[in-house]
Amino acid sequence: MGETITLKADTFKYPTKEERRKINNIIPKIERFNVEYKSATIGILQNSSFETAIREEDIYWWCNCVNNRLGKMEETFVYVNTHYLRELEIKNDEAVNQYTDKLLLEYFIEIFYYYYFSTRDVIGQLLNVYCDLKLREDKIFLNEKFLEQIHTEEIKNALTDFLNNTKDSYNIRNSFNHRFTPINKDFRATKNVIKDGNTIKFYSAKDVKIEVFIADIESLMKHFAHLTQKLVLEIK
Repeated sequence: MGETITLKADTFKYPTKEERRKINNIIPKIERFNVEYKSATIGILQNSSFETAIREEDIYWWCNCVNNRLGKMEETFVYVNTHYLRELEIKNDEAVNQYTDKLLLEYFIEIFYYYYFSTRDVIGQLLNVYCDLKLREDKIFLNEKFLEQIHTEEIKNALTDFLNNTKDSYNIRNSFNHRFTPINKDFRATKNVIKDGNTIKFYSAKDVKIEVFIADIESLMKHFAHLTQKLVLEIK
């Protein structure tokens, strides 16, 4: 249907040191969880119950897991902004790099939403252990139903604000995962039911501007930064 574009290997370039420096200056500070490691074995030998000893060690490992996810999320944010800024610089250029950066920008936007909301659910796993909710690991999703189980007011308030502020973004994430990919142009026809029968209509392609995703991603990072600032004061 259109011309074939071949992307050369040497157009796929990592963020440079200077690009990283600029982007790192705009990343909101997302706090890391810093809890002391408590060995379950030592806890049991010191007469803690098996349940308490295992729970205290699990808190450390879930904090470690969350911190690793946060690092991957931040790294993806760097890649999103790298390719977005490169696109802005060469959007009026016919260089083949523009196609590579467009491809990688769309790819990392989708990856960002994956890491963002999977990290959110891993925080749910941490809170399940920390708040001693005893929910099954495969049944935990950080949503309104999960909030009903939280009884620490500061944590519940922070989570409520976070969920309310990221609700629209979660719908974008669901579109990437389960529906028509929102970053693709939508050329689908529609059928209208009228009194005398059905009609089919074709429209100009609908699409969401890249700038909308960039603005949403920047907002999401700020909301995560605010959430972690609250949670690290409680989980320590």
